[in-house]
Amino acid sequence: MGKKLDNAKALYLEGIRDGNAEEAVKKYTGDRYTQHSTGVADGVAGFLAFFEPFIARNPVRDIRIVRGFEDGQYVFVQAYQELNGGRDKWITTDLFDTDANDRIIEHWDVIGPVVETTVSGHSQIDGPTEVADLSETASNKSIVAKFADEVLIGGNFDRATDFVSADRYIQHNPLVDNGISGFAAFAEQLASEGR
Repeated sequence: MGKKLDNAKALYLEGIRDGNAEEAVKKYTGDRYTQHSTGVADGVAGFLAFFEPFIARNPVRDIRIVRGFEDGQYVFVQAYQELNGGRDKWITTDLFDTDANDRIIEHWDVIGPVVETTVSGHSQIDGPTEVADLSETASNKSIVAKFADEVLIGGNFDRATDFVSADRYIQHNPLVDNGISGFAAFAEQLASEGR
């Protein structure tokens, strides 16, 4: 898609999968590298302090980028990681900020274990991997932002039907079912837990 996405993928694949952490972090990050991942400190030194021991502990690393895209200065990447012949399997969702030279300057992530059997029957990574309907991007972003603001953040779960398709909504959270009924059950659970 572009240089920003290429750099984010390369940091993962060259730096972590291929074990060239120092070379990759110096090549693909900018003048600063602010880290929001738990246990990883800022900068080149922080990246190396975490990933050099990680690479040593996990000599067999099957890491694949499942999907990714750029949106302005930001890059989204979802990766599948299988370590040491399947001993550990993780799904990582990463958001990167980039500088004017397309190099990474900030990183956030969400990491979870692979769940083999899900409520919805969908895995955490199946589904489309290529961006389609680019002409709908602005409209789709607006819908998702309103859904997040009004339903997820605002707690107006009764408004979910304004945004969630009754029968076409596919869920990749392993604990939530498809469709509006799956989302409603999930929302009810959150409400009962005071979230």
